[in-house]
Amino acid sequence: MINFELYKSGRIIRFKENTKLFNLEKSNTLFIFHGLYGRGKNWQSFAKKMSENEKITVITVDLRNHGANIFKEDMSYTLMMEDIIQLFNYLKIKKTNLLGHSMGGKLAMLITLLTPHCINKLIIADIAPINYPNDNQNIINALFNLDLNLVRNRNHADELLSNEIEPKFLRSFLLQNIKLGDRKYKWTINLTAIKKAMNDLRSFPKIDKNNKTDTKSLCIYGEKSDYVNDNDFQIFKNFFSNVIFHKIKNVGHFLHIENPDEFYEVSKKFLKD
Repeated sequence: MINFELYKSGRIIRFKENTKLFNLEKSNTLFIFHGLYGRGKNWQSFAKKMSENEKITVITVDLRNHGANIFKEDMSYTLMMEDIIQLFNYLKIKKTNLLGHSMGGKLAMLITLLTPHCINKLIIADIAPINYPNDNQNIINALFNLDLNLVRNRNHADELLSNEIEPKFLRSFLLQNIKLGDRKYKWTINLTAIKKAMNDLRSFPKIDKNNKTDTKSLCIYGEKSDYVNDNDFQIFKNFFSNVIFHKIKNVGHFLHIENPDEFYEVSKKFLKD
């Protein structure tokens, strides 16, 4: 079972506190899928706020080979979907809302297209149902090149990684995935599996045209991001006939972090309407 956290009324509900809360068959729920190199905890503030203010149960997920999960040798959108369907069954989910950012957005789109009867509404954050070129391996290579045996502390890791990755924010985001144990750091993401699956992760799974859905869908994208642009709108509509778009100005790919207030308000309004 993949790792997840459940938020209700603004707080995390632990399994041992009340197992009945994990039967969510009749609950209004929102599942959140993070992006590549992310983890469910990236969405903690959003999940707490949404669960407290909007009376919706929010489940953040650590996707395969990320977060607190046991490493798996293989990784693909199909396998990640199988993980999520298993979690749906465990929590007795019959119908839910989905929100996915980047890689998690592609996963959310795939689940919606293949199991539309399970999805109420879909929010896609700054990703399109297209194949992206796999010509930028500098991040995964930089992480492989970082010798954790030499790392004294997180600031030292940041200094070492700065030789290959310039943006401070990106380094901080990536280094959330190191953990100190037995007096040395280790990765909590499976770099080997991720690198092997990179072509798959940068692509969008081939979907039969008959899988087009009228599920209510919202794509939120950043004005400064190169992941979604006006040319992609028709591609979205080829899959999602009932999709609308919202652009957040002056933000890039991490729009939910760069402008969390607008991202929250737009998501909230869509889920309530």
